[in-house]
Amino acid sequence: MLGREVPTMSATTKLEVASELLTEALRLYLARRAYFASLHLAGAAEEILGVYVKANGGVCAFDSTKDVAVLFSRLFRADGSEHSSRDMADLINDAKNSTKHKRGKGDNDVNFDPRAEAFDVLDRAIDNYYRLQSKFNLPETEELIRFNNDRKVNR
Repeated sequence: MLGREVPTMSATTKLEVASELLTEALRLYLARRAYFASLHLAGAAEEILGVYVKANGGVCAFDSTKDVAVLFSRLFRADGSEHSSRDMADLINDAKNSTKHKRGKGDNDVNFDPRAEAFDVLDRAIDNYYRLQSKFNLPETEELIRFNNDRKVNR
């Protein structure tokens, strides 16, 4: 390769990556196919966008959901104690994590509604996206509009 120029690659921001992941997750979900893929892509977008929310002084959707779940857990325990924050995080992430990890010999199946779980993760990813929208001039995409309209009709 002596004498040849190596092409330089332009950097892509993680915010752009998260936006692409979210858009593709929405496309799959709205097409009513590949809910497991939608769930996984939305989960990655949610995590990246959540880091941006926290870095800009906000509370990400995952933490909000987890904190409310911990408080509500008190109502359902006889002794009034709370589930730990870690327990709630594991519960909230169980569907997403079970699609990407095999936990030993006996872990051969997933047992949840992939459409419902994809919806929940998309909802949190979109929440994070909207928290960042004005600061980073993020567009209101066709997929976001369709998802929000679909949510109004089907919920």
